[in-house]
Amino acid sequence: MDTTTSKKMNQALVTDIGRNLFSKLGSGKGEILYTKAALYTQDLSGMTDEQIRALTSLAGEKMTTGIKVADISPVDKETKQVDIEFAFSNHDLNEDINFKSIGLYATIDGGKEEILVAIIPAIGTATLGAGSPDHTSTQLIKLGVAFKLGAAAKINISVKQIGVVYDEDLDAAILKLKAEYDPKIAEAGKVKGAKINDGAVVEPDKDGILDLIVDSDRIKDFPADLKDLNDLPSGTYRTSQSAASFANYPKMQDGTNIPIVWKCALIKVVKDANVGYQLIVSSQQKYAIRYFSNNHWGYWFQLPTLSNNDIIKLIDSKVDGLNIGNYATKTDLTSVSNSAVKKVNGLTPDGSGNVNVTSTVARGFDANANVATKETVENLHGGNQILLDQNAGQDIVNWTKGQLNGKLSTSGGDMDEHSTINWNGAGDVNSHDGNIGGLTWSGATDNVRLFADNDANANLDLVIQLGDDNSNAVVIRNSTGAQVARVDASGNISSPTINDLQRQINDLKEDNVNKQKQINDLINNVTYIKDNYVEGRRFPASQEAQAQAWENEKPTRLAMIEK
Repeated sequence: MDTTTSKKMNQALVTDIGRNLFSKLGSGKGEILYTKAALYTQDLSGMTDEQIRALTSLAGEKMTTGIKVADISPVDKETKQVDIEFAFSNHDLNEDINFKSIGLYATIDGGKEEILVAIIPAIGTATLGAGSPDHTSTQLIKLGVAFKLGAAAKINISVKQIGVVYDEDLDAAILKLKAEYDPKIAEAGKVKGAKINDGAVVEPDKDGILDLIVDSDRIKDFPADLKDLNDLPSGTYRTSQSAASFANYPKMQDGTNIPIVWKCALIKVVKDANVGYQLIVSSQQKYAIRYFSNNHWGYWFQLPTLSNNDIIKLIDSKVDGLNIGNYATKTDLTSVSNSAVKKVNGLTPDGSGNVNVTSTVARGFDANANVATKETVENLHGGNQILLDQNAGQDIVNWTKGQLNGKLSTSGGDMDEHSTINWNGAGDVNSHDGNIGGLTWSGATDNVRLFADNDANANLDLVIQLGDDNSNAVVIRNSTGAQVARVDASGNISSPTINDLQRQINDLKEDNVNKQKQINDLINNVTYIKDNYVEGRRFPASQEAQAQAWENEKPTRLAMIEK
């Protein structure tokens, strides 16, 4: 049992009338509705628990509030727990409320009479403080109560501390938070310094303003340990030595077959995981470029002297998958560009560098209209058609129709009047097919199956099978959802009619036992009489000898001789 209690409230007590109400619920009779909780000034500190439980009302009501059922959960097979919550707020309270007890009320079976089912005594005097005039100060008394209702009318109740706020608690919490967070708030948002790339740290002035100069393309020196131009990160670099000092530099010649010396050159690198380029410009105004694609760098090829706009246009026209040969001798940029692409889907570029990749659809299938079409353009009607051979498309549609014909949606739905669902056993009257079809419902642990079972010659049974641990049952409920009959997995039937019949049978059994006892008593009495009664007989005087002989046969015989 949960024994956690609020520091201002004692353990809750179920009243005697409340216990009777809960006991009725435990026996399956009645429906309870928790109606309200109320604060009272009545002091219960001088009363015993028994005296408090005997109360049917409390004095000095100060405030009421509604009750909410938070949860209903099983504790074990015999007991269930009902958690309720309620809260008293000072939202529109103009003065403090001092209270010494709380009463919890409920009605049963839709009645109008509110019954005091439980009482929570306060420890001393508790206070709900008034709010500020502008309603910015709030206080809340919020409690949870757990009822454990046992089948044997064993009822436990405890107060759960789900949130109780008092003035002293609220003030202490606010002071603690202010002490912790005020310094942090004061420093929040202050920037101590900033730097761009590898530049110097710039500190803010007295007004907190950072004076930054952003150079989006700052020229940097080569990394000191660089050996290979393939490893050069994105950025713009200068080199005071010849680019030939690094692996994978551009090996090219000018028009007189003299190798170009890439000294005092600038190299622009733009690269991510998938695509990129390197552009090198020497002090002799020589240009070379190569592209990065498919996880490797392509060949360098020399560019003619270009304007900045020419270079930008060239770089912006990125083509994935370039496979550039050695074009050191080419000076015509157009021919270089035309040669950059080899084939697309087996087609080579024309003289202008264009590749005709227009394809037509010889056959199509309109899934919406369910008709075959002949399409000769690439626009497939907003995505409503699929590129599929007509015969193959029709086969798919026919197959799909066969799969869906006569089937219900998995989300359920209505059926036409007189519709039936049929399962036909394949065997003859002598076959034992077993389950030939039905319905199955599966829960977390239990399951219920309804099916037809062909279990003997010409014998078809309708079976309701209860799965798992036999804790479930077949239940009949009335229009309000109340259970009126139940058949458990062991075959036990519970209903008003069956229960009444069982009571009559028990009464007949008890009546038979009583009657049998009476018969046995009569038999015993007769036997006793037969064994102990005195038998008399008259004899004439002439038969005295016969009388004596008859009397001597049994000790209970008495012969009388007439003289």
